[in-house]
Amino acid sequence: MFANEKSVQGALNRDNPELEEKFAVIGQGDYQCQSCMYEYKPKVGDDFYPVSAGTAFKDLPGDWQCPTCGAPKAQFKSLGKAVAGFEVNQGYGLGTNSMTEGEKSRLIYGGLALFFALFLAGYLLE
Repeated sequence: MFANEKSVQGALNRDNPELEEKFAVIGQGDYQCQSCMYEYKPKVGDDFYPVSAGTAFKDLPGDWQCPTCGAPKAQFKSLGKAVAGFEVNQGYGLGTNSMTEGEKSRLIYGGLALFFALFLAGYLLE
């Protein structure tokens, strides 16, 4: 086997973590308490516990609780918005790569409904 063949096989290897397909998530670090709607933002942290700024939600201590109502970490829900597309493709397109699945569906079916309405309006012309 040649040296070039070995590097190509590594690039084509399906177990290569660099080739893993990851769906894009926008706002991935913020979490919201389902009891009182308090939002934990990693950029800010939590002065009450104290948790320094930059601490991800998954890295919070196990005994950390909501500073407003005292709910446990299990009561928090991620505020991340999953978009219909892969992370590597987010820089391409005309802004539609950052749209959610529902937003894309509304755009497509709304365009079809508008075309159909204009098509029928053509029959009303005399």
